[in-house]
Amino acid sequence: GKFTIEAGDQFVGMSVFGDGNQAIIDALTETGSLLKVEDYSHKYPYDWRTKKPTIFRATDQWFASVEGFRDDAMDAIDDVRWIPDIGKNRITSFVQGRGDWCISRQRSWGVPIPVFYDKETGNEVLLDEDTLTHIQSIFAEHGSNAWWTMDEEELLPEKYKGEASKWKKGTDTMDVWFDSGSSWAGVAKGRDELAYPADIYLEGSDQ
Repeated sequence: GKFTIEAGDQFVGMSVFGDGNQAIIDALTETGSLLKVEDYSHKYPYDWRTKKPTIFRATDQWFASVEGFRDDAMDAIDDVRWIPDIGKNRITSFVQGRGDWCISRQRSWGVPIPVFYDKETGNEVLLDEDTLTHIQSIFAEHGSNAWWTMDEEELLPEKYKGEASKWKKGTDTMDVWFDSGSSWAGVAKGRDELAYPADIYLEGSDQ
């Protein structure tokens, strides 16, 4: 992995684990910003596919606050019969201790997070009841893949079509755990032959 322009002009193209590492230490030293540097042995995560060390990047993400539905979730846990019983303990500790939940992922597949960004600044976000309602109707008719095949003018509701050139659709996708853990409710409510809440819900033991 190599540093990109976001790291600064002087570091572009340098290896994250190689010359770039030392270059950043040198730059901090020159500006008097380096507090301490030392080598020490420690555990470090490796990618199981490539067998190479993981590179961490600070990027903008979307979060859902569990605080807003924690009490309802705890009540719902008590209303469910868990098989095996240990599953209840696991989900209880998870919900009690969870703060903000990062729900966005940077993958080339998945259910999109329907957000539009200002093309010039990249910071201004367009996400309101009108955009969500319009995109919901598109997904209901064409499926969520429409986000990738349609352009901004088609995806924006009538009130925003005149400024479609200002907005760029986002590329983040939903965390599949959040997605799969909620999509069943939409299916159950949308089909006459099914009931809500469901009689049984199956999950892997690692969920």
